[in-house]
Amino acid sequence: AFDFYKLDAQARLVTKSTLRTYDDRIKPFVNWCKLQQVTSLADIKPATVRTYIVHLNNRKLSDYTINGVGRALRAWFNFCVREKLISESPMATVKVPRPGKRILPALNTADIKKLLDVCQTERDEAIILFLLDTGCRATELISLNCGDIDNKTGTVLVRQGKGKKDRIVYVGAKTRKQLFRYLIHRDKPADNDPLWLSERRDSRLTTAGLRQLLLRLGRHASVGRVSPHVFRRTFAISSLRNGMSIYHLQRLMGHADIDVLKQYLDLVESDAKAAHEKYGVVDNLK
Repeated sequence: AFDFYKLDAQARLVTKSTLRTYDDRIKPFVNWCKLQQVTSLADIKPATVRTYIVHLNNRKLSDYTINGVGRALRAWFNFCVREKLISESPMATVKVPRPGKRILPALNTADIKKLLDVCQTERDEAIILFLLDTGCRATELISLNCGDIDNKTGTVLVRQGKGKKDRIVYVGAKTRKQLFRYLIHRDKPADNDPLWLSERRDSRLTTAGLRQLLLRLGRHASVGRVSPHVFRRTFAISSLRNGMSIYHLQRLMGHADIDVLKQYLDLVESDAKAAHEKYGVVDNLK
């Protein structure tokens, strides 16, 4: 049934990362069921799923991870119902634990300056500025070609982002200037050449290579764990703090809905409340 679900996903031309998510979230449940002598869909009961959720919790997995597993299982069982493999989803009466509302910290100005200070190549500095200026996902960043950037206008075409949707993002003058410094050392790259090259091999930078680069820069700058998503979060929070509409931000970040962005907005609004408490006109009358 799980292989059938993946086949259907492949027929719908989902991305490789989505297929990996299915393997990460559903396959461990399938393997766990085998250990429990549960070998058919009909044997999976609501109690089976609840026991598995308790098992995940006992392993000290985060509430975000457990919620993601629960949602993935629900989608799989709903597919099985639609395909008439089972009459009712065992998730029908199971409530998946909701993750706590918490926003992980973003980079501050001092962190960003430290990261830029430890960059040893024009490429590394350009990557830092590009991530901060666009909020691109890791896979979107490394997939860019030289022809996707208009360095005169700052327009960037993100091809086949999440959900296989193209979108337009923008980079400002400072980022464009650093991109020019980086590209000037390349021997007239063609439009279809990768924008970001690995420094050890003359080939496209990989997601793993990007993550290793950011971890290394974070370690050298004493900033802590730095990842592509930290820059994406920083872009979102900073944009809202600077007055950007949440709907413009949704479009730039490629979100299907604004639920996640509402959490960032809550954080920004709490900033405004604290500022009013400190600087409000009436309470500061002498």
